[in-house]
Amino acid sequence: MSREKIRIYDKTWMEYDEWYDSHQALYQSQIKVLKKIVPSGLGIEIGVGTGRFASLLSVQFGLDPSLNMLKLAKQRKVKVVRSFGESLPFKNESFNFVLIVYTIELVDDPLSFLKEALRTLKRKGVLILGILDKNSSWGKFYMQKAVQSKYYKTFHFFSPEEILKIFKKLPLVFKVAFQTQFCPPPDIKDIEKPKKGFGQGGFVVLKAIKTQ
Repeated sequence: MSREKIRIYDKTWMEYDEWYDSHQALYQSQIKVLKKIVPSGLGIEIGVGTGRFASLLSVQFGLDPSLNMLKLAKQRKVKVVRSFGESLPFKNESFNFVLIVYTIELVDDPLSFLKEALRTLKRKGVLILGILDKNSSWGKFYMQKAVQSKYYKTFHFFSPEEILKIFKKLPLVFKVAFQTQFCPPPDIKDIEKPKKGFGQGGFVVLKAIKTQ
């Protein structure tokens, strides 16, 4: 991740965090779909930001390069580590699961990034990846918004199919996907029930198991 991207989040961390308070139904829908997949055990969220996901999913550790975001994640009782996802300061096979939400979109080399995440994952451990499906109405909405947005202009949007192609290059077996955000953007009024698969919702969470 480039230092330019980090500076954006270090400067706008408060605005970023307050967004979740003003989009509660959307936020809680995302938490609900993540709870379908996030297992128990020792876990880490790479790209933890302000801890909005890790804190509600009982993810013990959170890693992020943004110091200001980590300060807020720490207040939410996440054990924080300041570092880059491309070079994790952990031993091989440290965790039972690794959670990555809206972070692979910000890295320069997704394959290398995921290889490093898998290094810290135990054999038969779980990789959970949450993305905004670029082929959904939400993906198209934010790709248009990216032209002027300080957040999304640095994003490289993915489809679930593209993520699955990357998975095939790694010692991973894809197990299941769940989705939410079925109502059109820019917001939803009610908390939605997750559905299995992808292709309908804007937010997609994919689960894969490490084989080696």
